Order: sequence, then structure tokens, then C-alpha cells
Amino acid sequence: MRRRPDAMKNASIELAFALAAYACGLFDAPVMIVGVAGVGMLAYWTWSRRLVLNRLRGATWITVSTVGTIAIIAIIGGAYWLGLASGGTI
Repeated sequence: MRRRPDAMKNASIELAFALAAYACGLFDAPVMIVGVAGVGMLAYWTWSRRLVLNRLRGATWITVSTVGTIAIIAIIGGAYWLGLASGGTI
């Protein structure tokens, strides 16, 4: 299986958003700042998957977008929570 070069770039950028949320939790940043990181990651996800999302119609588009949004919220929230939990130990 051959990996597209964009896949590694996308994964790296999405990891950077998760690390930013982790850092926000680690340094007790307000939740509003984490919201900005979450909106940024959601905007990047939408832009990077635009070719696939533009081909989908109706209920399929809504389902894929909803699952993607829930996954992004879970990743950002989990990274923030991990940062909060490890803030006093590091």
C-alpha cells in the first residue's frame, strides 16, 4: 500500500492541533482558547477533505461531517483534559 504525501502532512498538522490543545491544558489556558484550536482544526479538516466532501450529497454528507466533527471535539477535549491532568506532575 502506497501512502500519498498529503496524508503525512495532514496527520502532522492535525497532531499539531492536538498538541496545542494539550499545551493549553498543561498551562491552564482558558477553555475559550481551546475552542479556538478546535475551530481551527475543524476548519482545517473541512478544507483538507474538501474534494471528498464535495462529492457527497444529502444524508451521506451530513453523516460524514457529523462523525468528523464529533471526532475532532473528542480529540481536542481529550488532549485538553490530558494536559490538565498532567499539569501538576510534569
